[in-house]
Amino acid sequence: MGKKRGDELKIQSENKPVFENPGHGRNPRNSVEIPCPDSAAGLYIKTRDGHVVKVTFEEDELAYQIGETTEILSRGRLCATPHCVQAPRSENASHVDRSTFAMFMQPDWDEKLKFPSEIPYHQELIPPNGTLTFGEYSERLVNKYYQGKT
Repeated sequence: MGKKRGDELKIQSENKPVFENPGHGRNPRNSVEIPCPDSAAGLYIKTRDGHVVKVTFEEDELAYQIGETTEILSRGRLCATPHCVQAPRSENASHVDRSTFAMFMQPDWDEKLKFPSEIPYHQELIPPNGTLTFGEYSERLVNKYYQGKT
């Protein structure tokens, strides 16, 4: 079987996010980069052994977040990583914006997903025939995470 969750991320002990001072408007040439006012803010992942750790990336690095649907379609060869983002909490952060570019790629809403036995997640959502459309799976997953329904 392929790599497990968290294998591909470089985990560092320092947080070095860059924030833009919104007082400089939308002209990037006049923007000023300032350090994050809350060292606890940033991207967190859950490692294979269940620990939640903060990850950071250098200025010239690019991160790919693999989602559950990609894990299903690849039959577990590419692994999803549970993650969350913690925003700055301090009063010093009240006038600081964080900008992130995210691009999501997903199957067509009606594409059928066959859930391989190698991926044991969310078994309570999957019917006995082991097939749901991407849309059905997405709706069930959102209900599970946000409404506590299965």
